[in-house]
Amino acid sequence: MPPKRAAATKAAAESKTKANGAGPSKPEAGKAKVAKASGDGDGAADGPAGPAQKKQRTTKEAAVKDAEEEPAAKPAAPTSPKKGKAQKKSQPKGEDEQEAKSGEPPAATAAAAAAHPSAPPPGGSKMDTTAPEELPRNTSVPDPLSFEGDEKSKKQDGDVRIASWNVTSFKSVLTKGFMRYVEAEQADVLFLSETKCNDVPMHPRLSEIYPYQTWGIGLKKGYGGVALLSKQKPLKVTTGLATSAGEDSPQDTKGRLITAEFSNYILAGTYVVNAGEGLKTMPQKQAWNAAFARHLKECDERKPTIWTGDLNVVLDSRDLSAASKKWNKSPGYTAIECSHHRAVLAGTAVEGAKPYVDMWRELHPDAVGHYSYYGYRGNCRVKGIGWRLDSFIVPERIKGKVRAVEIRHSVWGASDHTPVYMDIKGPL
Repeated sequence: MPPKRAAATKAAAESKTKANGAGPSKPEAGKAKVAKASGDGDGAADGPAGPAQKKQRTTKEAAVKDAEEEPAAKPAAPTSPKKGKAQKKSQPKGEDEQEAKSGEPPAATAAAAAAHPSAPPPGGSKMDTTAPEELPRNTSVPDPLSFEGDEKSKKQDGDVRIASWNVTSFKSVLTKGFMRYVEAEQADVLFLSETKCNDVPMHPRLSEIYPYQTWGIGLKKGYGGVALLSKQKPLKVTTGLATSAGEDSPQDTKGRLITAEFSNYILAGTYVVNAGEGLKTMPQKQAWNAAFARHLKECDERKPTIWTGDLNVVLDSRDLSAASKKWNKSPGYTAIECSHHRAVLAGTAVEGAKPYVDMWRELHPDAVGHYSYYGYRGNCRVKGIGWRLDSFIVPERIKGKVRAVEIRHSVWGASDHTPVYMDIKGPL
């Protein structure tokens, strides 16, 4: 090779090597691109996934995959650099990226991570749990459906029943037993999340039962969506957050939050942001968490505010299966998310906030494996592999007014979530 050409080649290689040695780029902050499987065309269809479906796995389904389907990633085979090209140097990840992936600060030790109150107990997979055998494993909503024979479900005189259900897709759930549940439950207020509605739906029978309806519809078609259906007229209803919940621009929150004010209580129903597959949308979730914590505190300063819906976080290892494999890896079960949730409960997430209580856990302190979500993939329902993502979070000062909080374990199949309900001393 002529000297001049050799010198030029060497200079180009050195320049490329320097470029590769630059600091790591910031993690992408985009939203998850696909919704969960709904079976109605709004998301991926049920059944075996083809190549396109596998590429577009839903965020939540990825989070709850059967432990047997989550093998450790194999290291890539080493490759030899091509002649004439500079070999890229490996670059250590920046602290921000390490923290977002692990859920712990980069300098934290394994002992510190294990000491987290939400971390799985020592013993590894031997300590992992699934749903108890006595809980239902049905894969469709019973027909007929009735709760009349269940004494535990009987509402006391003077109580108000509030129910919450992530329906995955309102259009789809209508064909799979939704109205059977509505008729059987007869909740005074019904909150729905992940409706995926692009317009306010028309349903005569539903409107007859619930004359006061608010549908929160986001900007992205076929994604998110919430609804509040009530037998009693609220004093005031709003959708979304008044402040930004995003990094660069206000996040669309009208499809994630409905706040309804009644005479004695305020009800906040949410479809909380998911941290995403590989925790890639953790920054958006942290922004949402901070904005919603402020909103909750401001509402609670006026009247006791009840928070319900799909919370997209668990309290600890009792609330999900295969906890040892998912800690700091799966969205909804990381130190970042669990620490914030615990701060909301403790009243320390926002200065001046008051303590809250997870009322289902308060009333069922020893229950393990009682889940409100079972992913469609991997036959999770039959195997008892799930998460408790839906609950009622209540101000500690009014917890004595709560009579019952239960998971409707038998109502599964219309959605990958089950409904939950709470009875509280009325009036609203």
